[in-house]
Amino acid sequence: MKKLLVVLLLLTWLILGLIGCQTQAEPTHQPEEVRLDHTATDAVVEVETPIRPSATIANTEIVIPSPTVTPTMETASTEQELPTGLDCGETFCQAPWAGLLARPIQPEGRNTIDLTYPYANTKNGQLDPHHGVEFPNPFGTHVLAAGSGEVVYAGEDSLTVLGPYTGFYGNVLILRHEGLYGGEDVFTLYAHLSSLEVEIAQQVEIGDLIGKVGQSGAADGPHLHFEVRLGVNDYAHTLNPMLWFAPFVSVESAANATLAGLILDPYGQPLSDYSLSLEKLDAEGNPVAHYYPLTYTPSAINAHPVLGENFVMPDIPAGDYRLAFVYGGLYEVFFTLEPGALGFISLQTSFTPTEESD
Repeated sequence: MKKLLVVLLLLTWLILGLIGCQTQAEPTHQPEEVRLDHTATDAVVEVETPIRPSATIANTEIVIPSPTVTPTMETASTEQELPTGLDCGETFCQAPWAGLLARPIQPEGRNTIDLTYPYANTKNGQLDPHHGVEFPNPFGTHVLAAGSGEVVYAGEDSLTVLGPYTGFYGNVLILRHEGLYGGEDVFTLYAHLSSLEVEIAQQVEIGDLIGKVGQSGAADGPHLHFEVRLGVNDYAHTLNPMLWFAPFVSVESAANATLAGLILDPYGQPLSDYSLSLEKLDAEGNPVAHYYPLTYTPSAINAHPVLGENFVMPDIPAGDYRLAFVYGGLYEVFFTLEPGALGFISLQTSFTPTEESD
């Protein structure tokens, strides 16, 4: 009988222990719910984390194949590449120039180019060669589409290399203008923005508001950094934007003009980082205004595929001019710029400073 009681007590103790274990095991469902909430929170963070640059790479082909050139494109590109009159065979030629792009700053802002740091310039060796041009303006100045096209990038560049390094442009937009030049796509880039007003894959028209001026990225003050890229959306394929705009029309004059040129050394190589003197002359031949173009630095920049220029001076008043520089001797070119024209000077030096000194 005693043995039976002991067995019953042992069985009772075991049953109570099992019930207790089950009671303690029930709260294990709560940690599972916490883990599910945690997983959901992680998913939200991933969505809200800035991923636009990565998404842009997937949506934007950095190397864009040229579209098939139709006869219409060929006819148009011939006129666009070399306006009639620029191939006159003389030292100075000129032709009317309407440009292919509009100014990217609203008319109420400053839409003339800053000439202290122009394209292919290093600011006396202080900075890297400039791959674009700058439009200094206050924060919030409206930035406009320079042409109709598709938004292929809109966001920060902190995770994507669009220039020399990540974070260079800050808030940046890139538009693709399909087949704009010789059947090739042209890309325009708008950098250092304070806000973006468009999204990837959005179609915009010329003059549409796409962003606002800021100081994001590697900017030392509020301004718009603007680039033109031909054929490939890449930092190594920029061209001088000055040659893509029509000469600026100012209040003081009906239309200005743009001057470009190619100055070669005696061996047929472009003179690089060379100072030129440009004087505007009055009716008596006296200088009334001075400009100081600097030829391109030779590294990592591109000349226009047809003009092959190594200097540009945009938006100067029409009238009589004298271009002069010293390279072993004095070189001078006298010419008259017509309103709304693109003038071009082509000159090769015939002796070197060493030969002159002998």
